[in-house]
Amino acid sequence: MKKLIIGMAVFAGVGACFADELINPGDGSEASKPQGFHFFNNHLTIKPYVALSYTYDSNIDTAHKADYDSIFSVNPGANFRWEGERWALVGTLWYRYNAYTRFSSRLGENSYGESLTYDWSNVGENGRGWNLKIAERFAYFAQNDDINGRDGRGVWRDRQRMDVSGLLERRFNERFHAEVLGQYNWLDYKNDTAKYAPLYGWSQYAVSAGAGYVLSQWTDILIQGGYSDYTQKKGHNGYRRYSNDSHVWSVHGGVGSHLLESDRIKYRVLMGVSQLSYGGHDNVDCGWTYQLSANWRATRTMQFSLLGNSYYQPSERALGQAIKVYALSGGVSYKPGNNDKLTLHGNVSWRLEENVYADRYLALYNDYDEYLLSVRLGADYTVNRYISLYANFTWEENWCESHSYYDYDRFRGTVGVRFHY
Repeated sequence: MKKLIIGMAVFAGVGACFADELINPGDGSEASKPQGFHFFNNHLTIKPYVALSYTYDSNIDTAHKADYDSIFSVNPGANFRWEGERWALVGTLWYRYNAYTRFSSRLGENSYGESLTYDWSNVGENGRGWNLKIAERFAYFAQNDDINGRDGRGVWRDRQRMDVSGLLERRFNERFHAEVLGQYNWLDYKNDTAKYAPLYGWSQYAVSAGAGYVLSQWTDILIQGGYSDYTQKKGHNGYRRYSNDSHVWSVHGGVGSHLLESDRIKYRVLMGVSQLSYGGHDNVDCGWTYQLSANWRATRTMQFSLLGNSYYQPSERALGQAIKVYALSGGVSYKPGNNDKLTLHGNVSWRLEENVYADRYLALYNDYDEYLLSVRLGADYTVNRYISLYANFTWEENWCESHSYYDYDRFRGTVGVRFHY
């Protein structure tokens, strides 16, 4: 806690350097925000940045017996947007170096990644045309980096993650539309850097197709079906009693906002059934699954969001096994006052992981459900077009119904300054 106070004092000293701006923030106009570098008649904009931050983590390895540490980070990167008449390419490139004060010899230091998203549309005023979206992301995370992203469990493991997806939609007329989606995901753990039991990555190929009918100005009727093929990474000893392949079939139906609807309210709610075949030996699990997303811009300064889904995936702890995940989160962002310099945001999320065992022995002695509840609060303040200040605080609690060994709670507080152009 002493180091937390020292870190906040350093942050306060940085903020004091801009006291005049904080007291007289101006009108919050676009001129006070990052402008970036512009090319090709302003069609391409690149916005570089460097962020410096201090973090106090009360439980760095998310364990029942907690160890705390202080982390100093430097995070350079750049965001860009390149757009034409009907298309846009958006991307980011980033690197982060984490310096731990107590466990610098045991924890990873470097994280880096990039992402690209391409959107193209030729839908006309008559509601007919095509929409195409292609996205990819790659990231290498140090052992305890990216606490909020949940890119794998990340407990004492370096890991790599890649995601690629493509969506093609056809709008036949003002009411009827259809789409196809392809997806590839890959997660790999670097177990050679850990002294504990290994975690197991996996890869996934998925394809789905859906259709929708515009029922009213606010509502589309939607139906969707999909198939996924998972391959769990093999164990180091080469011995397996169960297949590392699993397959998921799913059918969902629901409602959502359609393409021509105002951007103040957007939503998508699907409910259906998924069936998992895993581990060989005709092991099957079947149950209800859902997809939920909603965004409501209530006023110019306040926005609400809701996100949730449930799905099957291979277990990251046990060979030949699987888990079923339920997730739900809700958030709000608010810009107080008459300018857009200060943004406050909060989020509450809940996650349940149900273990699905092919091995009856494991199910008898190790079966458990794991819950995670987290609360996040944050603030971002744009001092001027060159400097921003930010603070984020996360509290989370993890518990199991029958295995207190996995129970833990964690507090993580970050304060930082970002230099941008």
